[in-house]
Amino acid sequence: MVNPEFFDIFGIFAFIIILIIGILIKVKRRKLPNNLFDWIGIILIIIGVLGLVVDLWMVFRGYF
Repeated sequence: MVNPEFFDIFGIFAFIIILIIGILIKVKRRKLPNNLFDWIGIILIIIGVLGLVVDLWMVFRGYF
């Protein structure tokens, strides 16, 4: 039987990708025409950080 925490490892990678996309949107804001992209970048960064913290906590709690 596989531990459910094993699948949280995939969630960690997914939230890292979301975090990278949010950071890239914030960095390249000068080239994007709309203020909406600024908010999208902020929301993606918040989702990425919170999801990463939760998944890391679940993995560490399950394996250690």
